[in-house]
Amino acid sequence: MDYERFKGQYDRDGFVIIRDFLGLGELAELNAQIDRFLANVVPGLPDSQVLYEPTLDGARAVRQIHRMSCDHYFDEYRHHPKWTSLARTLVGETVRGRPPYFFNKPADTDFSTPPHQDNCVFSLDPPNAVEILLATRERFDEESGCLRYLPGSHRCGMRPHKYSGIRGFAAEVADFGPDDEAIEAAVELAPGDVVCHHPLTVHRALRNRSRSRSRSGFSIWFQGESACIDSRVLETYMNYAARAEIVGH
Repeated sequence: MDYERFKGQYDRDGFVIIRDFLGLGELAELNAQIDRFLANVVPGLPDSQVLYEPTLDGARAVRQIHRMSCDHYFDEYRHHPKWTSLARTLVGETVRGRPPYFFNKPADTDFSTPPHQDNCVFSLDPPNAVEILLATRERFDEESGCLRYLPGSHRCGMRPHKYSGIRGFAAEVADFGPDDEAIEAAVELAPGDVVCHHPLTVHRALRNRSRSRSRSGFSIWFQGESACIDSRVLETYMNYAARAEIVGH
């Protein structure tokens, strides 16, 4: 696939959708490995690495998995040539894949992802990086809590963030309001589609209102070779994250 044709929109809007990024066979293989990880690896991981959400039946479902590179398959997968080629094209320089993540919004749960910019976590200067997020099994749509982006927000720098109280998303944009809601774009994805976004692009996701469908995704962040970590920004977020571990969801 010629990924150059997506770069103009990515540079303009701070995000871009690529339909059918993974073929049926590639997607089936990845989903099988995610299932294996959930069944065989997750039970042995600490709660600091796996976040859970209460479900309708009183049980709990996996909401978020960090650092999936603890497993050999996923450690190798972040070097996948298709993913790396797309990331390199969008960032415009050599990239390296960070440990993959798994995200899930179980059916009919209250969890919403607050508006934020990912660079409040990654603390990159310059912010030359991209997240590639794949819809794995179910559609991402308005009912299931799809991602919502502010087009062009990556060109306006970092906005002030405050403590959110939410484990996994411990900071949120402090001044997000009706003017932002009026221009945000809802991104619907089918399984195999990806959305790629810049670390300064403001985005959020509402709760999953579907009573029957989860909304699961798999994500890899790719960091450009010119990007360095700003330890001052990182320290602020890590303080928020530590606080959320104690009193957050």
